[in-house]
Order: sequence, then structure tokens, then C-alpha cells
Amino acid sequence: MIQNRIFVRRIVACSLLSMGAHSAMGDDASRAVFAKQPIEQTAAVDVAQQWSGKELSFVEPATKLHRRPIAVVAIDDDRAVVANRRSGTLSIVNAESLAVESEYQLGGHPTDVVRVGTTLLITEKEGRLSSVQMHSGQPSVQWRVAIPNEPATVRVSPQQDWCSVSSTWARKVTFVSLPESIDESPEIVASIDLPFSPREQLILPDQSRLIVADAFGPRIAVIRLDTFELESIREIPGNNIRGLALGRDGEKVYMAHELINEIAPPRSSEIIWGSMVSDATREISVASIVDPEASLMSGSRFIAVGNNTRGAGDPNAILMRDDNRLLVAIGGLGQVGVVEPSGIGVTRIPTGSRPVAIAEIANDRFLVANEFSDTLTRIDFHSDASAVSNSTKVVSGMSQETEQVEYEYDSPEGEPGESEDYDYESETYRASDDPEAVPVQPVARVASYQIGQDATSNDGALLATATTLSLGLSPDLSPSDRGEVLFFDASLSRGGWYSCHSCHTDGHTSGSLADTLSDGGEGAPKRVLSLRGVGQTGPWAWIGDKPEIEKQVRQTLQLTMQGRRMKDRDVSDLVAYLNSLSPTPAFSKPISDADREVVSEGRELFQSLDCVSCHTGDVFTSDATYDVGLSDERGATEFNPPSLRGVGHLHGLFHDLRAADIDAVVNEFRHQLPRELSADERNQLIRYLESL
Repeated sequence: MIQNRIFVRRIVACSLLSMGAHSAMGDDASRAVFAKQPIEQTAAVDVAQQWSGKELSFVEPATKLHRRPIAVVAIDDDRAVVANRRSGTLSIVNAESLAVESEYQLGGHPTDVVRVGTTLLITEKEGRLSSVQMHSGQPSVQWRVAIPNEPATVRVSPQQDWCSVSSTWARKVTFVSLPESIDESPEIVASIDLPFSPREQLILPDQSRLIVADAFGPRIAVIRLDTFELESIREIPGNNIRGLALGRDGEKVYMAHELINEIAPPRSSEIIWGSMVSDATREISVASIVDPEASLMSGSRFIAVGNNTRGAGDPNAILMRDDNRLLVAIGGLGQVGVVEPSGIGVTRIPTGSRPVAIAEIANDRFLVANEFSDTLTRIDFHSDASAVSNSTKVVSGMSQETEQVEYEYDSPEGEPGESEDYDYESETYRASDDPEAVPVQPVARVASYQIGQDATSNDGALLATATTLSLGLSPDLSPSDRGEVLFFDASLSRGGWYSCHSCHTDGHTSGSLADTLSDGGEGAPKRVLSLRGVGQTGPWAWIGDKPEIEKQVRQTLQLTMQGRRMKDRDVSDLVAYLNSLSPTPAFSKPISDADREVVSEGRELFQSLDCVSCHTGDVFTSDATYDVGLSDERGATEFNPPSLRGVGHLHGLFHDLRAADIDAVVNEFRHQLPRELSADERNQLIRYLESL
């Protein structure tokens, strides 16, 4: 058990009423809406022992579900468990035969899974950590612990005596001790507050440190594991940090991320050469990470996953092979990139739609979870060319064309921004873009690939064979479902360098500046706005010139993305997905009567100071533009006020990020305040804004 504890309290577990197992035959449409909502944490009661041995409900094989696999973990050399976020199920998969052996209803919506012996630790969106025993034939829940909103990832200590859980919206990392026997209960031993929303985690065992990455922006936290104290907050040039891996020598850390260049507008040349958005893995020395005074960039290496004119939109999970080759899930294009140890040269292996997780099952065998196609891709590395069947295509070397379709690009006449006339209706709809047109087969041999430089003979070649497995039957996709797939599809951009998610991370925001030409010209980059709740906050764009969200989507596809041509149905589907996104949860709700009084006084100030003239109603915006004393690089002075819902989650405010946070807006810029406020009044106003 943990020796150095900041504080200890007994387990808090969610009530039985809130955690009853959902029926596997429940209404999947309602699940679709529920899965996109922020979760309010349920009340906690001490009922942990009531869960001991509770078996999970079996899901019949013929059940049609949108599964959306989000994580995969090996339970032995032949089997793996897949956590499905949308259906709330666990799929037990035989990795050798590539067959789903069984599926069970978890009772919540999983966000991550790791293995500790015969036990699975699963984070659930509902705000809990569950321990599921896999020792017997049927999985059973041992205990559940309430975790702050919204748990995203879980990692286990090298000694397997505790785990850490990152909670995105709560901005916390929670450390939970793991029982050594069934008679013991888990304990929350430490809770670390962070100044950003965390997601990915990586333990540095030799340095007794935990790295925690920003879910949206460029920040990295380093936590000491001997004292459970926050040691440093650093930044990298980039956003969307979606993969962390430790090098085999333990001296380097690899981070998969994207980098938005605010001074590069979406001209064709800037997009196709990766100048506007870069897709990369960054190598950083462990020594610089554990030294709070060191620069993370000193001696670091930028490894381009996208290169030449070929993007690698939305790099996700990463994992290092024994030969120091990196496997990178290229989420936006449905590929896994095999990066050479030198960092120069990437072999691409097609997978299913949006690969998000990679697990090593056995030596030279890996499973990739493909979220939107509800599939797994098994990648087997080998050097035996004779093992490749005659019917399997072999693609050689790093310059291979891995079944990539060349897209037809039709640019509007004239300079960007001059014409609104653009034809989004295509003559044909590529079958590979339409999961309804090409159903996933139970097992499909994809191809074999030669990894790295071309070998002079088969004897020296490293080959990889990819095989894909469907996780089960799926119902028809709704317009919102299809729009979600498009939102994360990097082929919507020229060359496949970025998707909508690249800037609007998970429908929220990367917090970056970007010059998207949405304000009528170039040279004035704007803050990327959150799209959470965007269907209620028209008109759209910073200058508020789009009264209909469909017009904003069409302009974005035309000017910012410039990728494959779209059908009218595609635009409607994207709009349906955007309309389904709920607002971000409140940043900091009142926690006491005294705090509620401060918030109430702040609300009265907000009204009396006439802040409501611009930020009106429940959505805290309005349909007009206002001159608020700010101007951009092109001289524009009138802007549509962004919604203030969830404003406390943001880093950098105003159109150009000139204000660091709410505190700076009120205390430093005194934005649109008609009179001088006392220190108490400013604190009240800030506290009210934080509560939205």
C-alpha cells in the first residue's frame, strides 16, 4: 500500500439506483444523446461491499449496438477486453481467432480500461472507477469509487498498489489505493487540482513522477509520486495531446499531438504542405521533464508523422515496439503509422474508422480499436514473406500508397473569401466514405506491408499483416451519428492534415488562434471557439455574419477545409451533430451557503453593470455585433459576443487571447465596466462567471 499519503478517506461509491445495469436491448437513440452530455456526479454513499461479486449482464450476439470502442487491453496472450463507450459494454475478444467470445453490459459508459492481474479497472463517464473481476467465467463488479467529473484515463503504479484517474472537467487527478484482498476497500489517498483539463497520463517509474497532459491545449503537469505534489506546469508548442509513450530505454517520452500555425491562412499551399496544421510526435528527454527549471524543447525532436503533401490528421494513441519503431494511430484517416527509429519515414497501415487505442497482445502482435467502424484491427509483425497468402497484397517500403484514395479538389474561382458560390453536391459518393454502403465483414484480410526501407531480399524485410474484426451488429446511423464521423474525418481537409476535431477538440476548443478566413480575409487570426452548445448560440462566426449554422458549416468546408467534395446530406449531418453537442458543464458550482451568496451578489452585479446587454438570457450571448473597444489586425472593431457558458474552462479570452482568463478580463482589462469596482465586487463578479 502507499506509504506517503497526503490524506486518506474511505471509499465513496455511487448509489445502486444510479448505477443499475442498463438493458442491452435499451433504446440506443437515447444512449446516443446521453453519451454527448456532460455528467453531473451523483451523490456518494458507502455501499462498496454491496457490489462485491455482482455479475455483469450478458449481451446476446444478435444485439444491434453502436459500440464505439475506446480502449483495449490484453488479459492474456490470446484474449483482450474492449471497452465500448457508446453501448456501455465490454467485448471479450480472442486475438488468435479474431472472434468476439462474449459481450457484457457494464452499467455505465467506459472511457478507459487497464488490467491489474485478473482485475480490470474501468473509468466511466458517469463519474466512477469500477473494479471488474475477470478470474471466473463471467465478469463481476468488485467495487466502485466515485470520481470527479469527468474521468478520462486510468493508470496503474508499477507495484500495482494504486491507480491514478484524470478527470477532465473537474481538473483533477485522483489517486486510489488498490485493495490487496477482497476484505479490504479501496481508498482515495490524494487528489491533485490542476490549472487545466487533464486527459492522457504517463508514469515515469524510475523518476517516481506522473506526467499528465492537457485534454485540449499545450500544457503538461508533472506530479511527484513520493509526496503526491504538483511539481511543475509546462507547455509544448502544440495541442490535442492524445498519446504518451515512454521509450524503451526509459530516457525519452513521446507525445502525439497537432500544431496549429496561427499565421498560416488556409491557402492551398499552406494546407497541402502541412504549414497550417502539423501532425507530429514529439520526443522529449525525461531529464528535462523532471527538472522544473529545464526547457522541454531543449534537445527535443519534432517527428513529422504527416510529411510532404500527405497529412496524418489527428494522431492519437502511440506505442513503441522493441525495435524502437513507434506505432501511431492516425485517427482522422483510419491508419496506423509505423515511424522509423530515425524519425524519418512512416509506413502506413489502413485500419478501421478512427483508430484511438493500441494494445500489445503478445510479442509482435497488436490490437487497434477503431472507434467509428466498431472494429478491431490486428497487426502482426513478422519477417516470413512466405506467411503472406497469395491473395494478400504486399506493399513495399515507406513510400507505399496504402490504399489511399486521391481526392478531387475543386477550388472556387478567385481568391479565398471572394466567392460564396461553391458546389458541395458531388456526382458520386465514394463507397469507402459510407459505412451504410459497405458493411463491415466479420473478418477481412486487408494487406501485408513491408516496413521501412525496401530490403534487397525478403530475408531482411520486416512485414506487417493487418486483419480486421467487426465487434458485432450495428443499427442504422442517424444523421447526428454520420455527422460525428465526418467531424473527426481528416479527409475533409486538403491532403488529410486536419479534421474539425483538430481545432474544436472533442467539440470543445484547442484554445488556439487560427486564421480560417471566416471574417472575410486573412491576417487576423481568431480564438478557436468552443462548439459545445453551439446550436443555441447563433449567429455564428466572430463577426456574426452567419444567421444559419448551415452557412457557417459550408463556409468552413469551402475556405478552411478544402478537402473532398461534400454532399448536401453531409452538410446536414454535420449540422445535426453540432446541434447535438451540449454546453460544457459549469466550471465551478457554488459549494456552500457562503459561496452561493457570493455568486448571487456577482449575478446582481452582472445585471446592474449591464453586462446582460451583450450576454443575454440562458445562453449569455446575443444576435448583434458590438464595438467593445477591441480591434483585430485588419482593423475590425465589431464582434459578436461569444457565449459565457463554461467560460471558466477557457485559457485565453477575447478574440485574440489577450486576456489570460476571467480574472484578467475583470481586473486587468476592466472589460466594458461602466464604473470602478471594489476588490470585493470584482471577486463577486469573477465568482459568478466561474459558476456559469
